[in-house]
Amino acid sequence: MTFGRLVWKDLLRNPLRLVLTVLAGAVGVMAFIFLRTVVDLFYSSAESAQADRLFTRAKASITADLPLSYLPRISTVPGVDDITFYGFFGGRYGDSQRDFFGSAFVDPPSFMRVFDELVVAPREVAAFQADPCGALIGKELAKRYGWKSGDRVTLQGTIYPGEWTFNVRGIYDVRTGSLDTNSLFFPYRCLNEKLPDERKDRVGAFMVRVEDPSRSAAVSSAVDAMFANSPYPTRTESERAATLGFISMLSAIITAVQVVATVILLIILLVIGNTLAMSVRERTRDLSTLRAMGFKSGRVVMLVLFESLAIGLCSGGLGVLIAPPLVRGFVAVVGSQMGGLPADFMREGTLVLGVLAAVGVSLLAGIIPAWRAVRIPVAEGLRKVA
Repeated sequence: MTFGRLVWKDLLRNPLRLVLTVLAGAVGVMAFIFLRTVVDLFYSSAESAQADRLFTRAKASITADLPLSYLPRISTVPGVDDITFYGFFGGRYGDSQRDFFGSAFVDPPSFMRVFDELVVAPREVAAFQADPCGALIGKELAKRYGWKSGDRVTLQGTIYPGEWTFNVRGIYDVRTGSLDTNSLFFPYRCLNEKLPDERKDRVGAFMVRVEDPSRSAAVSSAVDAMFANSPYPTRTESERAATLGFISMLSAIITAVQVVATVILLIILLVIGNTLAMSVRERTRDLSTLRAMGFKSGRVVMLVLFESLAIGLCSGGLGVLIAPPLVRGFVAVVGSQMGGLPADFMREGTLVLGVLAAVGVSLLAGIIPAWRAVRIPVAEGLRKVA
């Protein structure tokens, strides 16, 4: 009998226990991949941030606004190539908590220049810029509600109370970058004209495009120095740093998710380790017989470890098959409540990591049972009765 056939026979010694162990391991791998994907999702926008864009916000708080009059002054800073502004609108479509998505006011011409990863038909760009209350919506958002160019959309304001109606003038896609396709943008003048005087000409932040990304730090310092002694000092940083700053607000949640993912690996370790321990204990006499027939201790250790490896591979493979549908279900249920999530954010590397984690944990789980299998003297092992 070949070594591989011997491993196979030992695995099938107790088929029910094998199936239950593989299923338990697969559920653990599935949960591990899911949690790792959630963590990857938090950091995905930072990884796609543009190196030549800076983010200028109020130094006091990320929720504080800035005077629109800062824009022409920032544009004069050496190294600044272009600049635009935006502000979070926080509109809600309908009364359901699920009908929430990202919405912001922008300056259409400069917004399209600075965020040049946007893909919009030229005629739709022209229509968006010409309509004071036009709206540019992402393709996923349009698909979600069945909107098309020419439709009228009414949002319930949260930050800016009241009903606000916009005309859909274009649907955008993105090549890359930090923007998603689940948002709505509209011209600031549509909002600004209707605000009380004390709220007019105030924006959330400025996005600055620099001529040379290697000089981003110098440009950031120059911008902040310009307003250091003003009533509204600024904080300027790279788009990536700003995104990571947003993510840091959720650091406790991210850490908790990572801890749970680690605990799941430990559970897999215990499940597979317990299965192997029972299997080796039941086969003490058989393994001792092999040693008496000339099998060296190292060969017996390899036999147990290969069994462990096989269980890990089966668990990892099954977990990888189950995880993608689970993630897609998560996106469908939760994505709309988070302003929209990309449907394809699961990475191949995360799936590979799930399999490698299962294999690594399985091999680790097999070490103690394998050591126990060769520690007992042959004569004593032959007297054991399963």
